[in-house]
Amino acid sequence: MTITDGSTESGRTAQPARARIGRPPKLSRDSIVAAARGLDRAQMSVTAVADALGVARNAVAYHVGGRDELVALVIESELEERLAPLEVPVDDWRRAIKVASEGMLDALVACGPAALAITRAPRTGFLGPSEQLLVALTRAGFSDAAAGRALALLSEVVYAAARYTLETEPGHGRPRDEELASVSAAAARRFPTFVRVFEESWTPREQLDFALEVIIAGLEASRAGAAD
Repeated sequence: MTITDGSTESGRTAQPARARIGRPPKLSRDSIVAAARGLDRAQMSVTAVADALGVARNAVAYHVGGRDELVALVIESELEERLAPLEVPVDDWRRAIKVASEGMLDALVACGPAALAITRAPRTGFLGPSEQLLVALTRAGFSDAAAGRALALLSEVVYAAARYTLETEPGHGRPRDEELASVSAAAARRFPTFVRVFEESWTPREQLDFALEVIIAGLEASRAGAAD
């Protein structure tokens, strides 16, 4: 029985219950990336993410370092999401190269100019289609080393196509055509072949298609040489 003056039946004073201190929110790269993706890309920063999560800035910085790494993680998360539905055929290595490369290009372009900050190749967001492409190449008889080198080369070609696409104004061909025209005009007498060739224009997508054809032809020749 409790006595109404605040003491207990044994004579001891009753102590008020202590309020529990809540645990700080558990942080992970996934939760940080999820919060960052809810922010405007231009305003994205470690501090802004920390504010959105209600934690100290250094808690976020512990997981992602700085803004550059934060942006890279967000882009890779978006790439993975955009590429998840892509189905790369594993029974036709030539078509696999085209489907994977074109899908990766579309995903990079959809992410916008910030995607060009991702310099690792192949990138983490590309792991799904990269796995399928490697399966297609190795099933076709290419060694692991050849398949890996092919994937690295394709990643660089796709990245270049994305850069040109994002730098090219709609309705134009190569980026910086005005600068190229200026150089060509000044060099017309000394370098006539260069000037003639670069009077032609092509889109980034056409350049990618050409690069893929060259890579496929090179892989075919390499495989034929190994068989001999």
